[in-house]
Amino acid sequence: MSVIHDDLVRSIRLYLSGIGALSIHVETPGLLFDKNGRPVKIGKKGRLDICSCVKGRFVAIDAKIGRDRLKPDQQKFADAVTRAGGIAFAAWSVDDVAKTLAAEGLA
Repeated sequence: MSVIHDDLVRSIRLYLSGIGALSIHVETPGLLFDKNGRPVKIGKKGRLDICSCVKGRFVAIDAKIGRDRLKPDQQKFADAVTRAGGIAFAAWSVDDVAKTLAAEGLA
């Protein structure tokens, strides 16, 4: 992840906190090594960057930079969230988050 991406994730989380929401940064899947040097996979592909609860509603947000879009595994996750009654979307700015939440009556 780039510094710009991390800054966007932090800015979105600060915005969410400011409107009284709880948010959690979801770690990107990766590879770590245990104390014996064996590789250990962590995380699951497709999870979005931020999981949040806004006025009792589950909201998943993926921070995007430039021309980036939701990848197929991320779209599957977003569709599952929507089917379960939550909201899931990609955001290129804090303003994108504010507009989407306002459209849902949450901001």
